[in-house]
Amino acid sequence: MTTRSIVTARLIAMFTVAAPASWHASANDWPYWRGPEQTGMSREPSVVTSWSQDATNQLWKVPIGGRSTPILMDGRLYMIGPTGEGECQRERVVCLDADTGAVIWEHRFNVFHTDIVAVRLGWTAVVGDPETGNVYAHTTGGEMVCFNRDGKILWKHSLTEEFARSSGYGGRLHTPIIDEDRVIISMIFILTGWDTGKKKAGHRYLAFDKRTGEMVWWSQPGGKPLDTTYSVPAVAVIDGKRMLIAGNADGSAYGMMARTGEKVWSFKLSKRGLNTSIVVDGKYAYLSHSEENIEGTEMGSVVCLDASKTGDLAETGVVWRRDGLAVGYASPAIANGRLYVATNSANLFCLDAMTGEEYWDYNLGTAMKGSPTVTADGVIYVGDVQGRFHILKDDGDSCRSLDAKHLTRADGAIVELNGSPIVSNGRVYFMTAYHTYCLGDLGKKVGPVAIPPMPPETKSPEGGIVPVFRLVPAEVTLAPGESVKFETRMFDTLGRFQAVVGSDNAETNAFAVKGLNGTVAKDGTFTAGSQNVFSSGTVTFKQAQKQTAARIRISPKLPIHETFDGMKAGTRPPGWVGLDAKSVLVEKDGSVMLQKLAKSPSAKYMRMRSFSGPPLPANYTVEAEIMGQAKVGRRPRLPDMGLINCRYKLILLGDKQLVRLVSYSPIPRIQKDVPFSWGPDVWFQTKLRVEIKDGKGLIRGKVWPKDQPEPAAWTVEMVDPCPNLEGSPGLYGYSAGTSASKPGASVFYDNYRVYLNDE
Repeated sequence: MTTRSIVTARLIAMFTVAAPASWHASANDWPYWRGPEQTGMSREPSVVTSWSQDATNQLWKVPIGGRSTPILMDGRLYMIGPTGEGECQRERVVCLDADTGAVIWEHRFNVFHTDIVAVRLGWTAVVGDPETGNVYAHTTGGEMVCFNRDGKILWKHSLTEEFARSSGYGGRLHTPIIDEDRVIISMIFILTGWDTGKKKAGHRYLAFDKRTGEMVWWSQPGGKPLDTTYSVPAVAVIDGKRMLIAGNADGSAYGMMARTGEKVWSFKLSKRGLNTSIVVDGKYAYLSHSEENIEGTEMGSVVCLDASKTGDLAETGVVWRRDGLAVGYASPAIANGRLYVATNSANLFCLDAMTGEEYWDYNLGTAMKGSPTVTADGVIYVGDVQGRFHILKDDGDSCRSLDAKHLTRADGAIVELNGSPIVSNGRVYFMTAYHTYCLGDLGKKVGPVAIPPMPPETKSPEGGIVPVFRLVPAEVTLAPGESVKFETRMFDTLGRFQAVVGSDNAETNAFAVKGLNGTVAKDGTFTAGSQNVFSSGTVTFKQAQKQTAARIRISPKLPIHETFDGMKAGTRPPGWVGLDAKSVLVEKDGSVMLQKLAKSPSAKYMRMRSFSGPPLPANYTVEAEIMGQAKVGRRPRLPDMGLINCRYKLILLGDKQLVRLVSYSPIPRIQKDVPFSWGPDVWFQTKLRVEIKDGKGLIRGKVWPKDQPEPAAWTVEMVDPCPNLEGSPGLYGYSAGTSASKPGASVFYDNYRVYLNDE
């Protein structure tokens, strides 16, 4: 058998799994935040119908809390949440013994490059892969991390620094999911990255190889994001097609081919982004929101779609809808032919899944964020924001309370409950802001439960296949002189893998390079040029009239000295992340330099965080020449401008006349300010150095007028007891405008340098 045949056989086996790997795992595991079927349903019978704190049916309680939902896999409970305080306030992924609550391992992460405030750390849930035992986490700082069962990091990506992920004050982030050999994460993509620039801001889905972290595909099916959101996709086989179904930040839901990311259908529902996750039962997809509907005057809706349709489902795909139900935060659960939805004001509704007919509603409290979990015998576990934990029974035409507890701290303060309960092996686990609970009855055992497999996928038609190609990796960063070999995977129109395609016939199969400093061979091997320069573009593969592309950026090796003079004015530095309509290369004073614009097509264009390359280990220095202009108007204002190094920023604050060192703003984990008087139209030399020594970080910044000698003393210094150990170098700018008609002030950057501290 040839090498290509072996690869094809391996991929065919990988892409023809009848059901997610979790469905072949240990009985009764809960590896996804909405359960093994992604529906909020447990097929176990209920064991716990009442409990008392520190007594009956409470098996353990540990002081580890958070906002999200744990998962359970192979006797271990995994979760993400905040930890520490002050200068060492961080996030952590924790692994507990599911029987005792004892900590098996934990890993702590610093928070960086985000506007999310500390009280909203740990928003996401982790996801487990029972096939490998690996656990995947999406941190507030934007790292996508793969752990093995014992807590060792196998691979990770910094989504912000590598792919221009953005996060807002609200804290809403996306939870990853597992499907076959892919781990899929989505993110708000506010800033155009280093690609062709034709794709504008949106909600992007990234599929990584779950074992290696290699990007398999990315998809951006919708339009401009209207919010930051946290809807988690679901995977289902519908009408013979394996699909990824997700709520989007543009107010629509989309069906995509799970193995390629191709869009199958769309449905516009809301004038704001969708937060709740979609649940699927058979060919029906259920979605909800609580904002203004596209049509009518009522706020919120619950909709049942026929997801076997294609195209725009607004005309042909709606089975039923209930406008006026404001279900915007808690995701639906579907069990036993019934749909359970909780409104923002904590009213739980039970609807007939096929007709939308209401069976009953029940008031839980005043505010809901967590989603209900339902057992096979109709017992419902759910908590509200004010710390009330309910155990309810669906009696058909009514709902009965079996138990309710109001959880408070010793000082009487409310204990928020934002996550969802999980049910596994007869036990109920849930997190509050401060604790994790395990409820159960040691005298009652629950045996293995059977989970039905997904429906079979439609077999590929005989002949007449219209192929879909994908290059893997779909996106990659290289250094000068490095190589990567692209694999061309062919799928049929139903999304089923067919073969790895070679390029033996140059007349029909051809690779080409666009916009890159490098060459590609006939076998798909791309080699970056040896010049130590920035470059970005695509490698394309074409067969007959079908074409696909992969994105590449080339990031220079250290030391870097970029004058921008070799770049074209009117463009942006190739390979840089975080540069969109806020910035452009311009000719000024006889040279080319980067300008952070004061005016852009968007109304709010103030902040620029740009990264010139992927994360680097600490112990390097960033320098640049920087000049700010004053805002035009009755009240002159100066911009903020500076450097980024290892997830720290050195900022000249114009209106406050300060020089600042900071990590994780707007509510700083650590910050140091010193007075520094400066004005507009003056070039300053700036330097930011990070040094790690004896487990601490020495962060030092220096600013001086460009036409004067460098001073011996550092302008500002601070010591970080919990330092950032890596991060991308880059530039920072903030123009204090409020709209396109009331712009802020421009910043200019030149002679950008990055080098190791000992060079």
